[in-house]
Amino acid sequence: MKNDFTVLIVSSVWWSAITRAALEFIESGVTVHAICPQGHSLHCLDGIESFSRYPYFAAPGVLTEAVTRIRPDLIVPADDRVVLALHQAHAEADPTTEAGRLCRETIERSLGQPEFFSYAQTRLKLIDALRARGVPTPAAAALDTAQDVRAWCARTPGPWVLKRDRSWGGSGVVIADTPPEAMAAFRRLSQPARMACALRVLLADRDIYSFMEASSRRPMPVVAQAHVSGMPANIMVACWRGKVIATLGANVVAYQGRTGAATVIEITEAADMVHAARVACGSLQLSGFFGLDFVRCAKTGTYHFIEMNPRLTQIGHLCHNGTTLIRSLLHHVRGTQVAITSPDMLDLGARTLVALFPQILRAEADSVRNASAWIDIPWRHPALVEELLRRPWPRRGSVARLEERLRPNMPYGKSVDRSEAMGKLSTLLQAGMITDMPLALP
Repeated sequence: MKNDFTVLIVSSVWWSAITRAALEFIESGVTVHAICPQGHSLHCLDGIESFSRYPYFAAPGVLTEAVTRIRPDLIVPADDRVVLALHQAHAEADPTTEAGRLCRETIERSLGQPEFFSYAQTRLKLIDALRARGVPTPAAAALDTAQDVRAWCARTPGPWVLKRDRSWGGSGVVIADTPPEAMAAFRRLSQPARMACALRVLLADRDIYSFMEASSRRPMPVVAQAHVSGMPANIMVACWRGKVIATLGANVVAYQGRTGAATVIEITEAADMVHAARVACGSLQLSGFFGLDFVRCAKTGTYHFIEMNPRLTQIGHLCHNGTTLIRSLLHHVRGTQVAITSPDMLDLGARTLVALFPQILRAEADSVRNASAWIDIPWRHPALVEELLRRPWPRRGSVARLEERLRPNMPYGKSVDRSEAMGKLSTLLQAGMITDMPLALP
């Protein structure tokens, strides 16, 4: 292994989790390049070698060119859209050319073996594979027609969870309590988005990537799962060539909406989740990072596997037991060439309850009122803190502000301006949450 190590981070969404992860790579002494949309919080970081704009069109070709030019040792995708584009780039690369071989080898080293790429794209395929290997999973079925929905509801006790394939971040998921709700959800999820919805995504969210997908008019596969009564949980995994290097598990204490991302988590070392992670990693020969979502059954305490996130998740930067998943993987790949810990790392120590920042700023007050959690604020990077205290870049436009004023119940909470964010942080601290530094920002 050469002395230097280069990481290419690729994001098509504005999630801040990848920015927190990028800090870990930079502080580990590796060279970091980034491909991301305009306005991404990655631009607040010092130490990123180069930036490129994530393309509106022909993403696989652009990614192939970037791999050829940068020659990264590891590609880190931030979201499922990028994972799919990397899969397509691998399929389209010409193995008879040097550039094609380099592209294919780099993607395989970063994600795993191509014969298993389809498991990351289709929920049901992985559910069936893990169930066959003894991992507890709720009953699930593909829904292709209205008759499939009626048959599913007749044989499976409700409520039911309906999910559109190739959706992420809690979008494309509906929990239906009655057969008519399930039928309505199926019709909405399986059909192309209405043009009015696609325009809302473009004008309010300033998200041309999602707009192009929503306006493609392609029907989408839908999967139904039996509902497991309990609380969400997840595990993030660092792995290499089918071997689990390190894991970090979390029970979800509070989350956005009924299907949204976690805002408060409790670190756990649940054997059920670790076992499922080892089964998935070994069966699919994965490399890099991935996450698994579960529901912890309220009656039995058993963790039921729900779905996989074939990428970094929002807990990858957390330092637990003296290291992070990112540093553990770098240490494994590079041997002794990277320190597991450094003086500026903020270790959770004995803390197990964590309020994720900035996600906690969008949480409803009732959901976190009694949580004495540590707020995960990167105080040692003031420019990043300032950025994350603001609205996400896509929600800073006038249309988004008007929408939030007129729409009383936003699915995943309303964005907040800096002054509101500071007020909310103050309220959370007064309610019992803690942070490693005082609120000293003007």
